[in-house]
Amino acid sequence: MSLAAAGEYYSRFCEILQSDSVSFLFLLGTSFPAALLLKYLPSPTAKQVFSITLALIQTYLICATDTLLPICLCICSYIALRVAPKRVCGRLIFHVSFSFLLIFKLLVFSGMFIPSYLVDSVLLLMVLRVCSYGYDYQLDRVLEGDNKDSQPSQICSLFDYFGYCFCFVGYWTGPFFTYHTYNKMLHSKTLIRSSKLALAHMKPMLILLPLHMLQNTYNSLDYTMEEEFLNKTFFYKFLYLVAGFWTFKVKFYGGWIIAEAICIACNLGTVEKEDGTVDYSSIINIDIYNTEIQWELAQCVRSWNKTVQQWMKTYVYDTTHLPKSVRTDFVFGLSAFWHGIRPGYYLTFLSAPPIIKLQQKVGNLTRKAREKSENLEMVYRVANWILVRALSGLFLAPFYMLDLNKILALYSSLYWIPQISIAIVFVLSIILPQGERPQRPKSS
Repeated sequence: MSLAAAGEYYSRFCEILQSDSVSFLFLLGTSFPAALLLKYLPSPTAKQVFSITLALIQTYLICATDTLLPICLCICSYIALRVAPKRVCGRLIFHVSFSFLLIFKLLVFSGMFIPSYLVDSVLLLMVLRVCSYGYDYQLDRVLEGDNKDSQPSQICSLFDYFGYCFCFVGYWTGPFFTYHTYNKMLHSKTLIRSSKLALAHMKPMLILLPLHMLQNTYNSLDYTMEEEFLNKTFFYKFLYLVAGFWTFKVKFYGGWIIAEAICIACNLGTVEKEDGTVDYSSIINIDIYNTEIQWELAQCVRSWNKTVQQWMKTYVYDTTHLPKSVRTDFVFGLSAFWHGIRPGYYLTFLSAPPIIKLQQKVGNLTRKAREKSENLEMVYRVANWILVRALSGLFLAPFYMLDLNKILALYSSLYWIPQISIAIVFVLSIILPQGERPQRPKSS
């Protein structure tokens, strides 16, 4: 076979991998068996070489020459780690990595650069890893987690840092994990028989996969951007959006459950208890039950993308010097920026804080009355559950559409009811008194 023919076959193979379903199956088909093998490798170095090699091969097959982008981010952050004074190391790497992300997003938004498929996801998750390492090094908890008695941290070698950044586990979809968790997996001598546990963890896919296929067939979100949809009645559009964005979440559920199973398969973040059970709560990224059942938006948010939520709390909310009254707004704004600079992200993320604040205030003001009546409590919870689902359907639309003109066309066809609703919510969240907050039990 000539080199020209081989190059043509390779180009066709890369084009096939650009499909959502094919790339997903390719990553699953290579990552899950590799995770089962990883824990049996004889040394930490062997595990690192194997993990880095697989991640780079996967990235090159899907992202081609854009593989250089995550490599550049990794090297630039390591240089900053080496040259920065320790007392400002975390903040400097935070600014370096998010500046790198901003330049990438601006080039894409302006049309000057067209990224390959999924390279954006790789960069987003790598930013979390490099920022966490910088702050953990600054706070002397790189190898000791949150242990207050930990020894002063030393900067790891470039090879170890590269191995953490390019660990194929959690590389494409998460979950996020710290260097401390990664290092424990490398040096663990306890082999937890996790293959059956990982397969059992993927049982929800038997339901989620058919739901995703049905959604693509009967409830496509692309239809919401067509002229025919905009001409439908208000209630048709409203119900379609609520149903559509419920099934839209199914794709994320499936991806995160499989990613969690891959972590379990290689013993990343798993701890065997004295009774023989295995605790892997540190790498759980989604709590489907609470996401769907909880009637408070704040609880729904905490159950969604949990490891990134923890990253935001640990490295943003707890480290910023802003007043606590605006920290939540800042975190949601940074979450929008982390996803991108398109208007849709900000319209979605910044609509959440007013709803959360209003629910908290109304809950505090009505608590005494609800405590006296179980029926009133039930009515209150059901009403809030319906409200959260309805508003989620309306305010998740910009996250999918992204383009401002398409978003304005949709909201115009809805008579600007979503904007009027969020304006009312915003005003009420400001003018209503805080009310009496529930007393939290004192910890020992």
